[in-house]
Amino acid sequence: MPALSTKTKHYYRERIRSILVQNPQTSIEGITQRLERDGLKLDRHYVGKLVGEIHTERSKRADTWTLNLALASFQDAMGEIVRVGWQIANDEMAPGRDRAAALREIREAYNAVFEKLFDAGVFERKLGTLDAMIRNTPLPEERKKAIRTTFQNWGLLIPPTKEDAKPAEPTINS
Repeated sequence: MPALSTKTKHYYRERIRSILVQNPQTSIEGITQRLERDGLKLDRHYVGKLVGEIHTERSKRADTWTLNLALASFQDAMGEIVRVGWQIANDEMAPGRDRAAALREIREAYNAVFEKLFDAGVFERKLGTLDAMIRNTPLPEERKKAIRTTFQNWGLLIPPTKEDAKPAEPTINS
């Protein structure tokens, strides 16, 4: 059987979605029979696979919706804390320690919202990434010389590479 195009799969999925919207409790066999009456003959296993994809998509949408409601509620609560905090911070009659505590609460509220958004996947952390260009750049000659000198001082001898090999300079032994 030839592979189905993306448009064809999408069409089949939307037809099945339409049947599920009209009758949510219908079985796979019921969906297959309804499609046959409408002139579309599909294998019951394929219909079951598409129904599974539709249910998976619905559950992801429900999870996203629930998460968005929770985040919105949290942001509203933190926004109220920030509003009151700014009132205290801008009150010139309030003691200095109260104003400092209000500013600290404002900062913590913004930080908490930002962390929740990170945890929810709104942003992507890029911790621990390395730039390969920096790692692979050759050392400058003065660094190489300093490393060689240190190794020699510690009594560690490293044979020179071909590019570092130079004609041996005569040493003066008196």
